[in-house]
Amino acid sequence: MKPSTLLLLIILVLPGCSSESTPEKPHIATVNEYNIPVGDFETLLADEMEYDADFKLTDASRRAFLEELIRKELLIQEAKKLALDREKKFIAAIERYWEATLIRDLIDRKSAELSRSIVVSEEEITAFYEQSPQYRDKGISLSEAHDPIRDTLRENKKSLALQAWIDELRNRAAIDINEDLLYGK
Repeated sequence: MKPSTLLLLIILVLPGCSSESTPEKPHIATVNEYNIPVGDFETLLADEMEYDADFKLTDASRRAFLEELIRKELLIQEAKKLALDREKKFIAAIERYWEATLIRDLIDRKSAELSRSIVVSEEEITAFYEQSPQYRDKGISLSEAHDPIRDTLRENKKSLALQAWIDELRNRAAIDINEDLLYGK
């Protein structure tokens, strides 16, 4: 027997030889065979409170939130029973969501990285102010407009840097387009 196979066998068998069983996590509810661990419930509840500023934590709201989780789980179980999770339409929707989320996270990460290196000078702020009648015509002073102008210029620079980065990715990529197929020739 190869040493790596023996090691794998030991790793898989030894935990089962222990006299101690792994303690089951306490669950707040069970929906058919699916347990909702109390830790997951608390995390989801905290997320809901963070997302919805009007959410007030009471016994009634905890119960209502749990009932909504149960309802959601029942619907998921029914959809799986009908094999909706294996349909092409569902899989395509998940792929689109996954791709969009992945791209959003990449753009967010790159934007944060670019933001750290973007500098807006006082000269740029002054020049923007002088070329922007919307401030002067309304009697808004440079000192009052300073921060909004700085933020606008920073966002503009970040957008340009992000577009330059995307252009650079495209320039480095090997892309071959079949024009005949594209235009149906």
